[in-house]
Amino acid sequence: MPGEPLQGLIEKRTLSANEIEQLKQLADVCERHESLYMRIEWSMLRQRTGLVVKDFLYYDNGALIGYLGLDDQGSQQNEIVGMVHPEYRRRGIFKQLLTIAVVESRARGMKQLILVCERTSASGHAFVRALGATLSESEHSMVLTTVPQRKAFDDHLEIHQADASEADALIKVQSESFGDSEEATRRRVLHCLQNPARPYYLAVFGDEDVGCREPVGSFRLDTIEDAVGIYAFGVRPAYQGRGYGRQMLEEAIFILRGQDPDRKVILDVDVENSRALRLYQSCGFSIYTTYDYYVLDL
Repeated sequence: MPGEPLQGLIEKRTLSANEIEQLKQLADVCERHESLYMRIEWSMLRQRTGLVVKDFLYYDNGALIGYLGLDDQGSQQNEIVGMVHPEYRRRGIFKQLLTIAVVESRARGMKQLILVCERTSASGHAFVRALGATLSESEHSMVLTTVPQRKAFDDHLEIHQADASEADALIKVQSESFGDSEEATRRRVLHCLQNPARPYYLAVFGDEDVGCREPVGSFRLDTIEDAVGIYAFGVRPAYQGRGYGRQMLEEAIFILRGQDPDRKVILDVDVENSRALRLYQSCGFSIYTTYDYYVLDL
């Protein structure tokens, strides 16, 4: 009835400013309880299109005590981040949230769920192990702590913000850099190109005067609340080992510092990618946490 406090599980297509504020308060409680960094892209929550259900809220007598969010990134895998208030755990609340998320994901033709679990979260790992989910990969999250000096490199490498007309070049670079299929890469790239808060940058090598413009690498700059993330950072295998990655990374930092020198700059790197890790560390980035990604087949 109108006026009664919210109770139980509620599915949402969009989130109000008040609901996002409640989520932030819940995330703060969970973070302090286990010294975590909840992987929630708050700006993305404000940009929900309302076409499909992507957020699941759980209330107890009007208080938000559980949450699960889906982010398909334009792929056939739904990435899941969720939390339950420490005082309400071991009551099956997250299992209820996950069950309805599975139903929603299957209805949308998704093949897998990717559960994001911070390595230091004992409760999170216990839950995913009980589900029988399989560890797929792990990433270090890093933050820029020292701004590197910008050095002169090959002046034939030009880096610019890409537009929709360069989608094919971006797809080629991203697919080759990360070993993903072109089909999956295309969905992801086209999805992000529609969002002005997630611009791609393309690095091309050659001389425009003679018409030689070969795509070499690319990256994306995502605005995330009080930070900007350097994501999808890749160099095509044929061009690796020439210093182009460092030139691209320093250019990304230069762009971001020019836009807002006080905003935090972050990025992720696969824990097994020692080469990239060394590059990021040499350019002033430090690890602040590690996330594990578990695959649950649908």
